[in-house]
Amino acid sequence: MKMSFHIDVMIQTLIVASRYIWVTLWMSGSALVIGGILGLGIALIRYLNVPILAKCCQWTMPIFKGTPVVLLILGMYLIASKTFDDFAQMMHWTIRFKDFPMMTIVIVALSFMAMINSSEIFRGVFQAVKPGQLDAARSLGMTRNQLIIRILLPQAFPAAIPMLSNLFIQLIKASALASMVSVVDVFSAAKITAQQNYRFLEAYIAVAIVYWGLSVAIEQVTGLYERLQAKKFRRMPL
Repeated sequence: MKMSFHIDVMIQTLIVASRYIWVTLWMSGSALVIGGILGLGIALIRYLNVPILAKCCQWTMPIFKGTPVVLLILGMYLIASKTFDDFAQMMHWTIRFKDFPMMTIVIVALSFMAMINSSEIFRGVFQAVKPGQLDAARSLGMTRNQLIIRILLPQAFPAAIPMLSNLFIQLIKASALASMVSVVDVFSAAKITAQQNYRFLEAYIAVAIVYWGLSVAIEQVTGLYERLQAKKFRRMPL
């Protein structure tokens, strides 16, 4: 049996899928911001060895690391479907689970993924800061908050940007699981189109092109940032 490939169908599916790029970017971008902030907090707690909290993070992080994103999405969906209506009624809310935006579940699940990965990114960047800088800051009488704001964070963010961009790409790819809870994104839109014309190969190639395009765009922006940073350091006087 000879398989035919229709490029016009692929282009049509590509156009349809491209309309939902904003959904994919919104879910992934929101998760990166939320998870990045939480991950930064966890990294600071572990790096500064905050009593009790550092140990809690040390024991709980491996549990989150071993949990697949698909399990988080489905688990949160099932828990919300069973408990949200009762909780909303108790809080005297008018919203019910059938009105609940499923995108929120995906963003929360992806935020867990971003939190885990970004905490390791920031912790690695913090450990690259020379101890002598911290000792000098303490000798000048800086408090812990001043040390974080003036020493750690200014060095952490520029160094973490390339790794955070890779994390953003991972979140974009993981957001394809949103279709499991009825969120229409790039992948889901292409799949729905394929179910109408039974041209799945063309649909999957079209959606792959969208993801490749997004990845290339993010890498180009990151590369531009790295080149600007390199020029900045070359201009700094020794």
